[in-house]
Amino acid sequence: MDVKLILLVQAVAVVLFADVTEAECKSGQIECRTGGKCISLGSVCRSNTVCEDDSDKDPEICRFWTFDRNHCGDWRFNCGGRCYYIHDICSLTGCEDVLDPRVCKLVKSRKLSLEPEGMQLDTDMLTLLDAAVNTTLSRKAECPMLYTRVHKLCLAFFSPAKLSWPEAKQFCHSIYGELFYFKNLSTFAHLLTYMREALLTTDYWIGGRYDLDTNAWSWVTDDSIMPLGSPYWAVKYNKTCVPRPPPQTDPFSDPPEDLPGAPCYNYLQSPTERVQGWCAALTYKHFYYVSDEVCQEKHSPLCVLTDRA
Repeated sequence: MDVKLILLVQAVAVVLFADVTEAECKSGQIECRTGGKCISLGSVCRSNTVCEDDSDKDPEICRFWTFDRNHCGDWRFNCGGRCYYIHDICSLTGCEDVLDPRVCKLVKSRKLSLEPEGMQLDTDMLTLLDAAVNTTLSRKAECPMLYTRVHKLCLAFFSPAKLSWPEAKQFCHSIYGELFYFKNLSTFAHLLTYMREALLTTDYWIGGRYDLDTNAWSWVTDDSIMPLGSPYWAVKYNKTCVPRPPPQTDPFSDPPEDLPGAPCYNYLQSPTERVQGWCAALTYKHFYYVSDEVCQEKHSPLCVLTDRA
């Protein structure tokens, strides 16, 4: 096997399998999905984000991480007339119905992960990695392995990997990059031109997400505000015909209310979500215009080189 491929496989394995190790958090704590940080069970799905990968605000987890404490208070729950802490009640016989079983599954595993993480590096994956290396090496020499020159940038379109947004961000860091971001229309236009000419059909994560700290859609690299509206954001079909409001110009506020008598349409321009847990992607379905997607969905990372060290 090619030496460069072996090194690449080792690097990918370190990044993508780092999160399947057994959690070492104490009782009453739970580990963030990535990064190894332990947080209090009482911090999950609260207003403040504690995990760097936002896994403590994962919408899929927060859908069932809601329960009635039966006046026990302080993250304790009633079973048989007595109050127990959440990490105790999940181990008691006869208390199985007090909490959603998915809550107890996470509590017992002590990790904010709903499913096993990482890619399986089987023969097919090795073939894809080999193709990725060989394709990149045939490009111009000014970009390192895995990266391709697109106008003035070195970009990595790592289609073999299907990762959540936090995992995609971590993957880009492992190859000295960041999830792709742009500061002007020219950069975005050059990217779209390349993707069209390359006949790409993969969905990619980029570096934008809705951030509670900025109260706006922001780039993760520096928390600067993402541009809104055309020609950046995708248009999505909506089953219900809704009146169209004036264009949104203030990134820190909800979209304006529709005007009296405004015509209704079945198409809405992204981003339609202003809550934690939504991230920016370029999807083939939406012709690679920016769309808001649930951060825990699986897409490929689109990385931009930031460090040649």
